[in-house]
Amino acid sequence: MFGLSRYELRFALVISTAHLTQHFLMRLLPPLIPVLAVALDYPLWQLGLLISIYSVGGGIAQAPLGILSDRYDRLYILPTGIVIASLSYLIFALSPTIGSTIPEIYLLGHNFAGGFIVMVVSMLGVGIGAAVVHPTAYPLITDNIDRENKGKVIGGFGSFAKIGDALSPTIIGVLILVLVWEQIILVLGTIGVLVGIALYLLLRGDEFTTNPVAEDHPQGVVSDTTSENIWQADNRTYLYPLLVIYVFIITKMIPSNGLNTFLPVFIVGVYGYSTELVGVSMGAESIANFYFATLLFSAAFLQLILGAVTDRYDPRTVILICLGISTIGLLVLALFDLSKFPLLVVIIVLGGSLWGTNPARDTLISNITPPDREGRTFGYIWTFVQLTGALIPVLVGYIIDLFGYREGFLLLTGGAVLSFVSVSLLFSSRFYVTNSM
Repeated sequence: MFGLSRYELRFALVISTAHLTQHFLMRLLPPLIPVLAVALDYPLWQLGLLISIYSVGGGIAQAPLGILSDRYDRLYILPTGIVIASLSYLIFALSPTIGSTIPEIYLLGHNFAGGFIVMVVSMLGVGIGAAVVHPTAYPLITDNIDRENKGKVIGGFGSFAKIGDALSPTIIGVLILVLVWEQIILVLGTIGVLVGIALYLLLRGDEFTTNPVAEDHPQGVVSDTTSENIWQADNRTYLYPLLVIYVFIITKMIPSNGLNTFLPVFIVGVYGYSTELVGVSMGAESIANFYFATLLFSAAFLQLILGAVTDRYDPRTVILICLGISTIGLLVLALFDLSKFPLLVVIIVLGGSLWGTNPARDTLISNITPPDREGRTFGYIWTFVQLTGALIPVLVGYIIDLFGYREGFLLLTGGAVLSFVSVSLLFSSRFYVTNSM
């Protein structure tokens, strides 16, 4: 199926499920922001700060996890991280109770309630636990998948991530009709713990390669550059292109993180759609989360297609085409009043184009990197990305609070333009060459 052997297909499903779970946990909070804003009376910038804290936790953990992934059995590293992230959400759900014992903190002219402090600590734990996936999964893909199928598997890997993203608002949009937010997080956090245990059981045994085996790599991609000579090699083969890719990722985080965090509250604030379905009244928050889910399902579908495209065409070109389309979609969303169906179309286009860059991006990084440095390379990149990008949700939330929803979303378009410019540099031999050039 899809040109994969049965072994590769089984592995792809297991590793992609880990990515799905990570993103499912990562996206639990944004769909609940409209509810939390009312229930707890926290300003949007504080709720955006919780997303930033997640990024800080993930950023701190990525680099050391990458080093561990290159040295120790990933069987123990990957499932443990998923369980830690899930347990942190259980603490988050108990934050009102635990926080009642913690005094309020006054800092930089703002009051932070005890419950909010517990939420901060919990989101730090979620970020640290979820950070395990990138530095372990990409080397696992290299070790278990033939070169000609790598783009397909990375596309499926990214697609499952977006399915996980989409499942969060979809499930929450339903559960919010019958449960309070604390109960929702308790239920979904418990499911995350069970998935982490299941991943360990699936990866255990001799079927899959989970130990680092950089010295042979019988199935994976072998870079022309080795770890020993990487710093003596032409910087345009490794260091410079990775720096450009870092700039691309961090600037693309402006639109992607902005949409991930604030699309539901944008739709509630600008459109406020509500309806009644089979006798059940669905409020604006539920409708907004279903629009949000559509964005993410669109991203999942197109990544499957573009993963296969990346195996055949230059990943740089794939990225630029996607960024051009997403820039237009962001401008339309920020500047025009749309009825229900055109809004749905724009959201579908945005989801497919903005996240459709991921398979090409990750394949490009993997092909540039020596196999025995792949875990730490992805770890280092995502450490810098998450730490430097941690303030993006706070910035977007602050602009929305200060100027309005449309002005905040216009900022997202600027990030897409900067991403386009940065990727264009990879077509210049001043920044990127391969050893075959």
